[in-house]
Amino acid sequence: MFRNSKMIHLMIGTLFLGLVFFSCEDFEDETYELSTIDAAAIDAFSDTLEVSLTMRSATLLEDTSGNGLGVILAGGGIDTILTAISSLEISDIYAAFQDVGDEAFGVNDSVYSTTIRADSLSYQLLEIASAGTYVLYLKHYAAPSIYTSAGTMVEIEKDDMSPELIAGLYNLPGPVPAIKGRYEYDLDAGTYLFEIARLEATTLDNFDLVFLSE
Repeated sequence: MFRNSKMIHLMIGTLFLGLVFFSCEDFEDETYELSTIDAAAIDAFSDTLEVSLTMRSATLLEDTSGNGLGVILAGGGIDTILTAISSLEISDIYAAFQDVGDEAFGVNDSVYSTTIRADSLSYQLLEIASAGTYVLYLKHYAAPSIYTSAGTMVEIEKDDMSPELIAGLYNLPGPVPAIKGRYEYDLDAGTYLFEIARLEATTLDNFDLVFLSE
Protein backbone atom coordinates (compact mmCIF):
# COMPACT_ATOMS: atom_id res chain seq x y z
CA MET A 1 0.00 0.00 0.00
CA PHE A 2 2.80 2.39 0.92
CA ARG A 3 4.65 1.48 -2.26
CA ASN A 4 1.58 2.17 -4.43
CA SER A 5 1.07 5.54 -2.75
CA LYS A 6 4.71 6.43 -3.36
CA MET A 7 4.43 5.46 -7.03
CA ILE A 8 1.32 7.61 -7.44
CA HIS A 9 3.08 10.64 -5.94
CA LEU A 10 6.07 10.01 -8.22
CA MET A 11 3.86 9.85 -11.31
CA ILE A 12 2.06 13.07 -10.35
CA GLY A 13 5.36 14.83 -9.76
CA THR A 14 6.72 13.65 -13.12
CA LEU A 15 3.56 14.82 -14.90
CA PHE A 16 3.78 18.25 -13.19
CA LEU A 17 7.44 18.70 -14.20
CA GLY A 18 6.56 17.74 -17.74
CA LEU A 19 3.83 20.35 -17.94
CA VAL A 20 6.15 23.02 -16.54
CA PHE A 21 8.86 22.03 -19.05
CA PHE A 22 6.55 22.25 -22.04
CA SER A 23 5.02 25.53 -20.81
CA CYS A 24 8.45 27.13 -20.42
CA GLU A 25 9.53 25.77 -23.79
CA ASP A 26 6.42 27.21 -25.46
CA PHE A 27 7.08 30.59 -23.79
CA GLU A 28 10.69 30.63 -24.94
CA ASP A 29 9.67 29.75 -28.51
CA GLU A 30 7.10 32.57 -28.59
CA THR A 31 8.38 35.66 -30.39
CA TYR A 32 7.04 39.16 -29.76
CA GLU A 33 7.47 41.94 -32.31
CA LEU A 34 7.93 45.30 -30.64
CA SER A 35 5.97 48.17 -32.24
CA THR A 36 7.86 51.17 -33.56
CA ILE A 37 6.38 53.55 -31.00
CA ASP A 38 7.08 51.22 -28.05
CA ALA A 39 10.66 50.78 -29.27
CA ALA A 40 11.02 54.58 -29.42
CA ALA A 41 9.77 54.87 -25.82
CA ILE A 42 12.27 52.27 -24.62
CA ASP A 43 15.07 54.13 -26.42
CA ALA A 44 14.00 57.40 -24.80
CA PHE A 45 13.97 55.95 -21.28
CA SER A 46 17.33 54.28 -21.93
CA ASP A 47 18.89 57.61 -22.90
CA THR A 48 20.40 59.89 -20.26
CA LEU A 49 18.88 63.02 -21.83
CA GLU A 50 15.98 64.48 -19.79
CA VAL A 51 13.91 67.65 -20.15
CA SER A 52 12.69 69.34 -16.98
CA LEU A 53 8.90 69.73 -16.77
CA THR A 54 7.29 71.94 -14.13
CA MET A 55 3.97 70.58 -12.89
CA ARG A 56 1.83 72.91 -10.78
CA SER A 57 -0.85 72.38 -8.16
CA ALA A 58 -4.11 74.35 -8.27
CA THR A 59 -6.11 75.54 -5.26
CA LEU A 60 -9.06 77.84 -4.70
CA LEU A 61 -8.38 81.28 -3.20
CA GLU A 62 -11.14 82.12 -0.73
CA ASP A 63 -12.07 85.17 1.34
CA THR A 64 -12.98 84.98 5.03
CA SER A 65 -16.58 84.07 4.21
CA GLY A 66 -15.51 81.09 2.10
CA ASN A 67 -16.41 82.62 -1.25
CA GLY A 68 -14.21 81.70 -4.19
CA LEU A 69 -12.04 84.58 -5.39
CA GLY A 70 -9.62 82.94 -7.78
CA VAL A 71 -7.13 80.20 -8.57
CA ILE A 72 -3.70 79.76 -6.99
CA LEU A 73 -1.16 77.94 -9.16
CA ALA A 74 1.87 76.77 -7.19
CA GLY A 75 5.06 75.16 -8.40
CA GLY A 76 7.93 76.96 -10.05
CA GLY A 77 6.59 80.20 -8.63
CA ILE A 78 3.15 81.08 -7.30
CA ASP A 79 0.53 82.87 -9.37
CA THR A 80 -2.92 83.98 -8.23
CA ILE A 81 -5.61 84.60 -10.84
CA LEU A 82 -8.56 86.58 -9.51
CA THR A 83 -11.86 85.57 -11.06
CA ALA A 84 -15.39 85.24 -9.78
CA ILE A 85 -15.72 81.50 -9.18
CA SER A 86 -17.64 79.59 -6.56
CA SER A 87 -15.74 76.30 -6.83
CA LEU A 88 -12.61 75.10 -8.56
CA GLU A 89 -13.36 73.36 -11.85
CA ILE A 90 -11.05 71.95 -14.52
CA SER A 91 -12.06 74.73 -16.91
CA ASP A 92 -11.00 77.31 -14.26
CA ILE A 93 -7.58 75.67 -13.91
CA TYR A 94 -7.17 75.62 -17.69
CA ALA A 95 -8.06 79.32 -17.92
CA ALA A 96 -5.64 80.14 -15.08
CA PHE A 97 -2.76 78.53 -16.95
CA GLN A 98 -3.66 80.52 -20.03
CA ASP A 99 -3.78 83.75 -18.00
CA VAL A 100 -0.31 83.30 -16.46
CA GLY A 101 1.14 82.39 -19.84
CA ASP A 102 2.73 79.08 -18.83
CA GLU A 103 4.34 77.49 -21.87
CA ALA A 104 2.77 74.17 -22.81
CA PHE A 105 4.94 71.10 -23.18
CA GLY A 106 4.79 69.14 -26.41
CA VAL A 107 5.33 65.70 -27.83
CA ASN A 108 8.93 64.75 -28.60
CA ASP A 109 11.41 61.90 -28.27
CA SER A 110 12.85 63.03 -24.94
CA VAL A 111 12.03 62.03 -21.39
CA TYR A 112 10.27 64.68 -19.31
CA SER A 113 11.37 64.72 -15.69
CA THR A 114 9.04 66.28 -13.14
CA THR A 115 8.26 66.43 -9.41
CA ILE A 116 4.84 65.38 -8.14
CA ARG A 117 3.91 65.84 -4.50
CA ALA A 118 1.77 63.24 -2.75
CA ASP A 119 -0.73 65.74 -1.34
CA SER A 120 -2.10 67.28 -4.55
CA LEU A 121 -2.93 66.78 -8.20
CA SER A 122 -0.42 68.34 -10.58
CA TYR A 123 -1.16 70.13 -13.84
CA GLN A 124 0.45 71.57 -16.95
CA LEU A 125 -0.66 72.54 -20.44
CA LEU A 126 -0.09 70.04 -23.25
CA GLU A 127 0.24 71.22 -26.87
CA ILE A 128 -0.81 68.83 -29.66
CA ALA A 129 0.36 69.97 -33.09
CA SER A 130 -1.78 67.69 -35.24
CA ALA A 131 -4.62 65.20 -34.83
CA GLY A 132 -3.62 61.58 -34.32
CA THR A 133 -2.92 58.78 -31.88
CA TYR A 134 -0.65 59.66 -28.97
CA VAL A 135 0.84 57.39 -26.32
CA LEU A 136 1.94 58.41 -22.82
CA TYR A 137 4.52 56.23 -21.06
CA LEU A 138 5.16 56.53 -17.31
CA LYS A 139 8.21 55.24 -15.45
CA HIS A 140 6.40 55.23 -12.09
CA TYR A 141 2.88 54.37 -10.96
CA ALA A 142 0.59 57.37 -11.45
CA ALA A 143 -2.89 58.26 -12.71
CA PRO A 144 -2.86 60.60 -15.74
CA SER A 145 -5.79 62.53 -17.22
CA ILE A 146 -6.11 64.88 -20.19
CA TYR A 147 -8.82 67.56 -20.39
CA THR A 148 -10.10 69.94 -23.05
CA SER A 149 -10.44 73.69 -22.40
CA ALA A 150 -14.11 73.10 -21.49
CA GLY A 151 -13.08 70.65 -18.76
CA THR A 152 -14.12 67.48 -20.61
CA MET A 153 -11.90 64.48 -19.92
CA VAL A 154 -10.39 62.81 -22.99
CA GLU A 155 -11.11 59.09 -23.00
CA ILE A 156 -8.18 56.69 -22.76
CA GLU A 157 -8.35 54.36 -25.76
CA LYS A 158 -5.96 51.74 -24.30
CA ASP A 159 -4.18 51.48 -20.96
CA ASP A 160 -2.65 48.01 -21.05
CA MET A 161 0.98 46.92 -21.21
CA SER A 162 1.19 44.64 -24.24
CA PRO A 163 3.15 41.35 -24.14
CA GLU A 164 5.32 42.78 -26.93
CA LEU A 165 6.31 45.77 -24.80
CA ILE A 166 7.00 43.67 -21.69
CA ALA A 167 9.03 41.16 -23.69
CA GLY A 168 10.89 44.01 -25.42
CA LEU A 169 11.93 45.46 -22.07
CA TYR A 170 13.32 42.19 -20.72
CA ASN A 171 15.11 41.23 -23.92
CA LEU A 172 17.32 44.31 -23.77
CA PRO A 173 21.00 43.93 -22.85
CA GLY A 174 22.03 45.65 -19.64
CA PRO A 175 19.67 47.35 -17.12
CA VAL A 176 15.97 47.11 -17.88
CA PRO A 177 14.29 50.55 -18.22
CA ALA A 178 11.16 50.60 -16.07
CA ILE A 179 7.85 51.40 -17.76
CA LYS A 180 4.95 51.14 -15.33
CA GLY A 181 2.16 52.60 -17.47
CA ARG A 182 1.15 52.98 -21.14
CA TYR A 183 -1.85 55.18 -22.03
CA GLU A 184 -3.10 55.68 -25.58
CA TYR A 185 -5.23 58.66 -26.67
CA ASP A 186 -6.83 59.96 -29.86
CA LEU A 187 -6.28 63.74 -29.78
CA ASP A 188 -7.18 66.63 -32.06
CA ALA A 189 -4.80 69.53 -32.60
CA GLY A 190 -4.98 72.06 -29.78
CA THR A 191 -3.99 72.82 -26.20
CA TYR A 192 -5.08 70.50 -23.40
CA LEU A 193 -4.73 70.40 -19.63
CA PHE A 194 -2.56 67.50 -18.51
CA GLU A 195 -3.19 66.18 -14.98
CA ILE A 196 -1.25 63.58 -13.06
CA ALA A 197 -1.65 62.12 -9.59
CA ARG A 198 0.67 59.86 -7.64
CA LEU A 199 -0.63 56.46 -6.62
CA GLU A 200 -0.13 54.94 -3.19
CA ALA A 201 2.28 52.37 -4.64
CA THR A 202 4.75 55.17 -5.44
CA THR A 203 6.77 56.86 -2.72
CA LEU A 204 9.11 58.87 -4.96
CA ASP A 205 8.63 62.55 -5.83
CA ASN A 206 10.54 62.37 -9.11
CA PHE A 207 8.62 61.16 -12.16
CA ASP A 208 9.70 60.47 -15.74
CA LEU A 209 7.34 60.37 -18.69
CA VAL A 210 7.51 60.13 -22.47
CA PHE A 211 4.78 61.37 -24.83
CA LEU A 212 4.97 60.08 -28.42
CA SER A 213 2.79 60.17 -31.51
CA GLU A 214 2.18 57.21 -33.78
